[in-house]
Amino acid sequence: MDKVSEADVYLPPLSSRVNDARMTKNEWLIKYYQFRKYHKDSRTLVKDAKHFQESLGKNSSDLANRFRGSLLGLAVGDALGTTLEFSSREPTDQHSEMIGEGPFHLKPGQWTDDTSMALCLAYSLYNKHRFSAQDQMDLYVQWWQQGLFSSTGSCFDIGNTVVSALKAYQSSGDPFSGSCEEQSAGNGALMRLSPIVLYYASDASEAIHWAGQSSRTTHQNVQSVDACRLMAAIILGALYGESKDNILRAMYSPIDSYWQYHPLCEQVKQIANGSYKTKNRSQIESTGYVIHSLEAALWAFFNSNSFESGMIKAVNLAGDSDTIGAIYGQIAGAYYGELGIPFKWIKSLSEFHYFYFFADEFVSYYSGKPINPSG
Repeated sequence: MDKVSEADVYLPPLSSRVNDARMTKNEWLIKYYQFRKYHKDSRTLVKDAKHFQESLGKNSSDLANRFRGSLLGLAVGDALGTTLEFSSREPTDQHSEMIGEGPFHLKPGQWTDDTSMALCLAYSLYNKHRFSAQDQMDLYVQWWQQGLFSSTGSCFDIGNTVVSALKAYQSSGDPFSGSCEEQSAGNGALMRLSPIVLYYASDASEAIHWAGQSSRTTHQNVQSVDACRLMAAIILGALYGESKDNILRAMYSPIDSYWQYHPLCEQVKQIANGSYKTKNRSQIESTGYVIHSLEAALWAFFNSNSFESGMIKAVNLAGDSDTIGAIYGQIAGAYYGELGIPFKWIKSLSEFHYFYFFADEFVSYYSGKPINPSG
């Protein structure tokens, strides 16, 4: 097993005091932070932000906005949702501020295992320039044992299914060590998914395929694998600028007839056919079961018209609220973009420059279909 040093995963810090050649990758965020902090007119935000990004020599495209939104949305949902993690659902949506606390007594903006594993996955893709299941598992092990990409410096939250897979990998060396048992059909692969989709976004077929493979490292039950494949298809539609009605239509895929030739299991197929659309809040379950989690996130996305309103619906379902928030955030962030996410949430995130860094790296690889700017 290759051990990754701190220097290996060094990312440009958001600080003008650091003298490093890679600083230029993030130094624009110092100025952009000030712009977002003081810009108050929501009617002109998109136009003004794009103009400001262009003045800094940064990618101001709709695609870049959506790439940034998907990664930031994941972390925002995780950090906002952790406050209500494992709690009982209240009758109304009361939680809307990033205050931390929760079962792990986190500071505002600190994330949990969802974002830590997503950062491990993003770094592996960025560093290896390909899908490497072994490298992903090596990084997950280092997060588990040494706190790599943890918001607190240590691994304070990890699912039983993930632990079992990491132990099996250490014993066998097989990176596809996720359990195939139905009781292991958890949401631990969905919560970290978007880096795969962003990296392979130029080729929808590849993105959907590798999304499923990314589940198999820790979650090999067909429900987990297929949930990742369906979610990848929906994120791709959002990145490509498809309408919400289209990406939430029955059996949507950015590739015509894709599910006919690569069918989904029955449980995931029901979600693809819109099972969440006919349910009310009390009928939506917010457990760690992958089917419940994906259905809950899509329910919030379907029943809202902004990133913020949907996120509040998602995390206030309570239960596994951080992961439902992270799943919703990946989808809604890709749809509404970074400029659709309230800046009060972004600026509260620990190390928020990580997400801009990886999003900008991945969007620079994109060479696929033209993007619809209307969304």
